[in-house]
Amino acid sequence: MYYSDIIYSTPQQWEVTPDRTKLESMNTRFKLSNPQVYSFSLILAAIILLIDLSLPLGVAGGVLYIAVILISLWSSRNRFSLYLAAGCSILVAIGFLYSPPGGEFWKVMVNRGLALFAIWVTAILLMVWKETRKNNLELKLTREVEKEKIYVATIHGTQHIVNNLLNQLLLIKMEAENQKGLDSETIKILDDMATEAASLTKSLSEVDEIDDEKIRQSVYPQSDQQAGKGR
Repeated sequence: MYYSDIIYSTPQQWEVTPDRTKLESMNTRFKLSNPQVYSFSLILAAIILLIDLSLPLGVAGGVLYIAVILISLWSSRNRFSLYLAAGCSILVAIGFLYSPPGGEFWKVMVNRGLALFAIWVTAILLMVWKETRKNNLELKLTREVEKEKIYVATIHGTQHIVNNLLNQLLLIKMEAENQKGLDSETIKILDDMATEAASLTKSLSEVDEIDDEKIRQSVYPQSDQQAGKGR
């Protein structure tokens, strides 16, 4: 048996593909489910509408709808803030039509106009922020995949070199055994060295995360790691 059999891997094992679940976990770490977001939005919008209808027209009750827009932060849909803005704009108009009279007309119009402006600016800024954050997460995932590809290619090349060396060492060992040129203890040392090299290379190729600490742990003996921490 060749020592390369111990650490041999097929090309398929070295393929690196983007882990979409990792992106989803990063993108939804602080998000509620969409049904929960829809429910909270409707409840809060209904409460604000009741408050707005109970206040005279001179009071800028429409600005409170910004709180509804902010709930879209917890939604996984980037454009949900725009849908909420459209719905809140309709509620602002309903408040204008059915709220008790009060205040000068031009002031009422200015208040409603400012409320609509604040609602739409908030919605657009939230949508842009969420889209930018999504792109940043995509870029981060791409960089991680590229890093993994470099690591995998390096390990694959190292594995190939070590395989050749181990096979040559095996030939030397077999020749030494046939020629009786080395004593049994020396042959055992060579055998242990080759086996350890094959085992460490295999451990290095099975690192599940490209992290400096995990890479060191995969190849350094436990005693060396403890000694290094004690310094």
